[in-house]
Amino acid sequence: RMAAVDVASPAPVDWAASSASEKDLGDGLLRLLQPVVKQCDSRVEALLASQAALLKQVEFFSAEIEKFNGQKSALPLATYTAKLVASRKKLKKVETMVMQTKDRIENIARMHNQLLTSEASFRERIEAQANVVSETPSKSEEEQEKADGSAATKETEELPAGTEQEADKET
Repeated sequence: RMAAVDVASPAPVDWAASSASEKDLGDGLLRLLQPVVKQCDSRVEALLASQAALLKQVEFFSAEIEKFNGQKSALPLATYTAKLVASRKKLKKVETMVMQTKDRIENIARMHNQLLTSEASFRERIEAQANVVSETPSKSEEEQEKADGSAATKETEELPAGTEQEADKET
């Protein structure tokens, strides 16, 4: 249920006194909005002009498309497209070969560097061993030389008189 609302009636308006102020208010609003309205009108006119130009371009291109549709022979684009595709495949193969060659060259260079470093370290070890051997003769070599010399003299002492010449020939 709705409660009764007591609405007071508006105060009476004096139309004769308010008409002059309303006229001034209307003139002020017109002066305020007139530049905005003119700017909006000019933009609408520019839009309509651009749409008309666009319509002319669409009609022109439609006519050109109709000319191409009316032709019986197609443009030779298919042959050029096929050539382009073949060229791209060849170029891709060449690129692959170049990359493989580059990888091989890098691999050979890496192996060459490894070989040079291993050869250098091998030479250093051999030179170090040669220096050690030449600087200090080992006792076993000295003993071997003495043993070889004493064995040769013992053999010549033990042989009979005619065989000394044969023993000399052997050594």
